[in-house]
Amino acid sequence: MKKLVIAVDFDGTIVTNKYPDIGYLKRNAKKVINELFDAGHEIIINSCRQGKEEQDMIDFLYENEIKFSEVNQNLCYRIEEYGNDCRKIGADVYIDDKEYSHRIICWNDIRYHIMRKANRKPSIICIVGESGSGKTTIAEYIEREHGIKMMESYTDRPMRYPGETGHTFVTKEEFDSFSHDDMIAYTEFGGHRYCCLKKDVLDFNTYVIDERGLIYLMQNFSEVYDIKCIRVYADLSTRIKRVGKERVERDEGMFTIHKDSELFTCRINNNLSVDYMQGEIDFHLKQLLV
Repeated sequence: MKKLVIAVDFDGTIVTNKYPDIGYLKRNAKKVINELFDAGHEIIINSCRQGKEEQDMIDFLYENEIKFSEVNQNLCYRIEEYGNDCRKIGADVYIDDKEYSHRIICWNDIRYHIMRKANRKPSIICIVGESGSGKTTIAEYIEREHGIKMMESYTDRPMRYPGETGHTFVTKEEFDSFSHDDMIAYTEFGGHRYCCLKKDVLDFNTYVIDERGLIYLMQNFSEVYDIKCIRVYADLSTRIKRVGKERVERDEGMFTIHKDSELFTCRINNNLSVDYMQGEIDFHLKQLLV
């Protein structure tokens, strides 16, 4: 289970909102907060209270034996990790009555939401398609627009052009030094080796991969990672225009799984405009990240 940093509002969330006075303790608030704290999660009380009002709040928390890590300040290890102590409280989850303004806060629902997040497997969105279909362009858009990092394969092939992105280029000797136990995907393509390492996997990731690598990943790591797949396709003429006839012809026959296969979570037609492609990605991400 992942240990989370949880920022919890006070007025209206832990207690009924009677600011600057302190309201009544909300049903199950103490029970759920203490359960989360005892499970190893960090609890930061995140309130607009200052001075005497803040001290009244702290006294209330102690008197009612509500457990917490900090009040209105970031955790020391987070400050060291990010290299600064910004005004915003850094957390993985924010619990605030304003988030639940359309309904009554239910602390049992909040517990379920947090435990689901804490127990969620890291998500890898694989992007599969022929050369020139736009796989890397899509992964770069998802990272730029949605903040989901593209994992870069390690490969012993040379760069196609200076400054090429999407891969970490290593020598054959460096690739030989990687242990297969540390790899989550391995494939050979065009006479060169590609892999991704476990240490590079974040909570949410995209990964440009070929069919063989996708099958290897799903067969060996479905218990560890939540693996979804985007199948990108484009017309032959479009692909030739993008990457050249030589690369397209080299890859012909490499893709044997029909694009409508259940192996793929969704499919994106990348023949049309950039706006269309981006709209399709935005739409499909909602189901990919469920």
